[in-house]
Amino acid sequence: MHLQSDRLIDELRRLAPELVISGGSFAHWLRRPRDVPPTDRERVLMEAQRDATGKCLADLLASMGLPAVEPARLASGAREWPQGCTGSVSHKGTTVAAAIAVTDRVRSIGIDVERLDAKPVPNLRGLDAGEQPWPSMPETEGRVVLFSVKEAACKALHPIFGRPLGLEDVAVSWTSIDPVRCRGVARACGVALDMRCSRAVPSWIASAVLWPAGV
Repeated sequence: MHLQSDRLIDELRRLAPELVISGGSFAHWLRRPRDVPPTDRERVLMEAQRDATGKCLADLLASMGLPAVEPARLASGAREWPQGCTGSVSHKGTTVAAAIAVTDRVRSIGIDVERLDAKPVPNLRGLDAGEQPWPSMPETEGRVVLFSVKEAACKALHPIFGRPLGLEDVAVSWTSIDPVRCRGVARACGVALDMRCSRAVPSWIASAVLWPAGV
């Protein structure tokens, strides 16, 4: 089965042209909710999300001319990307996305997609409302933005440091902001990462964080 095209994947590609990105929606894989007992719906969604993630990763690696095999997970929880490559995965609802880059250009990457109307709204330490790029945005949505960019930064740092980082470990500052896209710097563990964020797709936030090679 294939993944359907999704504007969010196109936006991630626009946001981070240095990366090869694959993904889409698997909503058409699912049975109608009324055909699934309420007690089984979460399990059915999670199983479809797992299968869609595997399909997304296989397509991604094939596009690079690599064996279309989902990268295994290491003991640290990070994925074992092919030698000379680095990557990241994100999923929300029925949308999955994966990105890959060669380490000669990008040392590590992190991507994240989130629903702006997510419930519950992320309410974790390390989400400082003063860091949000669009002050006119409602505070609840602003916290989703911060959660997304910090989550992407943690994903980029995880394989380098070999351990998960908390959102409270990441501080963000913005250098360029327009009505729908912004760029900035995410700082953690003495490292400054290139950070991008977009709300160009209604109801969604897309984030990409890159650690350029040689930095």
